[in-house]
Amino acid sequence: MELESAILVKNGHEVKTVFFDNSPIDSLVSKINAAFRSIYNFSSARQISKIILQFKPDIIHIHNLFFIASPSVIFAAHKHKIPVILTLHNYRLICANALLLRNNEVCELCIQKKFPLSGIRYKCYRNSSLESALVTSITSIHKLLNTWKNKIHTYITLTEFSRSKLLHSSLHIPANKMITKPNFIPDPGEGNIQREKFFLFAGRIVKEKGVHILANAFADMPENKIIIIGDGSERISLQEEFKRYPNIYFTGQMGKKEVAEYMKRCKAFICPSIWYEGAPLTILEAFATGTPVIASRLGSMIESITDGFNGLHFTAGDAGDLCKTIRLFITESENNLMFYKNARQTYLEKYHEQIHYDAILKIYENAVKENNVRKAENI
Repeated sequence: MELESAILVKNGHEVKTVFFDNSPIDSLVSKINAAFRSIYNFSSARQISKIILQFKPDIIHIHNLFFIASPSVIFAAHKHKIPVILTLHNYRLICANALLLRNNEVCELCIQKKFPLSGIRYKCYRNSSLESALVTSITSIHKLLNTWKNKIHTYITLTEFSRSKLLHSSLHIPANKMITKPNFIPDPGEGNIQREKFFLFAGRIVKEKGVHILANAFADMPENKIIIIGDGSERISLQEEFKRYPNIYFTGQMGKKEVAEYMKRCKAFICPSIWYEGAPLTILEAFATGTPVIASRLGSMIESITDGFNGLHFTAGDAGDLCKTIRLFITESENNLMFYKNARQTYLEKYHEQIHYDAILKIYENAVKENNVRKAENI
């Protein structure tokens, strides 16, 4: 959202960002109150209506409305006849935990269900029946009200894979309303021609990111080094478990510039996720620095990384196959810069900021044009 706002401002557009804070939802009472307000928050609707009257936007672009914003902001926009664009960064509208993941395995039980009880039964959101019921109620009630189907002008998905999953779901969104447009990043510059002898992971250290798979693979490859940048619920336990391996190094959290410098120096970036993933910015950052990506053969990662071209695939959740793939990469890239050149070319052709700006502007212009036609027809 910040990158998108910045590029619009850079190109002369007026942008107003609006944030809603979920931090007050921290106690049982607040969660019960939030359950009702998250379905339709009158306060959020009033806030958006006031901003619409003051700012007079042509477009409202939503990146996240859970929980305090609530779908009421969509109704407010619709009331003032402002077209809404909604970027779907995950699978929240069809899955309580937004990941299509349960017990560290892909789960699609709820995709086709109007009111998916499985998410509540299995406590898929924060291991809580109450909170899972809250999320399920929000999405399901607005399925029944046709909010998702009728009150959003355009959905943006980050990959064709996620678009396909969402189109063939209980949302029943028309195909012409859902457009694939990847994320982007500003150009950080290409990395070193001669790479250092370490591999890299950067991101949240949580179960779905598969860092435990990564660590187990390198525990069996003491001759190869992995640097793991980031923090999360699994970091402390994994750091303790693998502290006896000098080739597995946890750095903790780092700034974007520091991460970019590691990207420019590493042999390859590894994305061992065990969920479908959206479109991780770290993969884009790797390509931008001319860094190949070794990733799970799963979901959108198959789409983003072309096996044998700008990286390699391995079997998701299989540390042994990851070991084989890393060794294959070392052999194939030893005296061949093809992977590195192709990674950089992928960024320039798909994820450069100018490509993104042209694409988002086209989406906005089409929405405004169609909205003006509808308003004219209703006069």
